[in-house]
Amino acid sequence: MRMIRPLLMLCCTALTVVAGCSSTAREDRLLGELANLDKQEIFDRAEAMYQDDKIDDARRYFSFVYDTFPNDPLGHKAALRVADTYAARHDAASLTEARLRYRDFANRYPNDPDRDYALLMVGNTYSARKLRPDRDLTSIREALGAYQQLVNLYPDSEHADDARERIAILRELLAEHEWLVSQFYYRNKRLQGALWRLEYLRDNYPQYSNIDTVIARIAEISSAMDERREEFERMLEERKNQSEPQEKSGGD
Repeated sequence: MRMIRPLLMLCCTALTVVAGCSSTAREDRLLGELANLDKQEIFDRAEAMYQDDKIDDARRYFSFVYDTFPNDPLGHKAALRVADTYAARHDAASLTEARLRYRDFANRYPNDPDRDYALLMVGNTYSARKLRPDRDLTSIREALGAYQQLVNLYPDSEHADDARERIAILRELLAEHEWLVSQFYYRNKRLQGALWRLEYLRDNYPQYSNIDTVIARIAEISSAMDERREEFERMLEERKNQSEPQEKSGGD
C-alpha cells in the first residue's frame, strides 16, 4: 500500500505533462499553419470548418483571429463566431458559455453593427431549451428582456421580426402561467386570489389565445362573489333582526 500511492501520483503527474505537451504541440501546429495567412484567410478557413460541423477546430481558428485582432471589425465578427460555436452544441453548459459571450459582446461593443444579432442570440440561448409555463419563469423573462431590448434599440434590424415573433411566444407562456395559477386558486375556492390573477392576465396579456375564457371566468367569479357578499349581508341582517326583539324584551 505504501508503494501504490507514490506510483499513482507519478502516473498522474506523467499524464498531466503529456496532456500539457499535447496541448502545446497543438498550439504550435496551429501557429505554424496560420503563420503565412492573413486574417481574412484565417477567418474564411474557420468559417468553412464551422459549416462542415468541425466545431472545435473552427473555434480555435475564430479564437485566434479575435485574440490577435481584438479591435478589428473582423476580430469582432470572430468573437461572435466563437460564441456561435458554443451555441451550436445545445447542451446546458455550452449554451451558458455562449450566452455569456453574446452578452459580453453586446455590452463591450455598443456601436458594433452586429450588436442586434448578439442580443437576439442572448434570447435564443435562453429559449433554446424547452420552456414551460408551469416551471421557473426566469429563462422566459430573461429571453423576453433580450428580445425586447433588441426591438427597442433596433426596430428596423433584420432580426427584429424574429425577435417580435419570439416575444409573442414568450408572452403567451407568461399568460398561460397566470391562467394556471388562477386555476389553482379557483379549484381551492380562493375566489379573490383567482380574480386578481385573471384581471392581471386580462390587463397585461390582451393577446392571450385563451382571453375569451379568461373574460368569461372573470364574470363567473365576480357573479359568485357578489352572491356570496349578498348572502353574507342577508345573514347579518337576519341576525340583527333576531337580536332586536330580545333587546327590547330585556329593556321592558
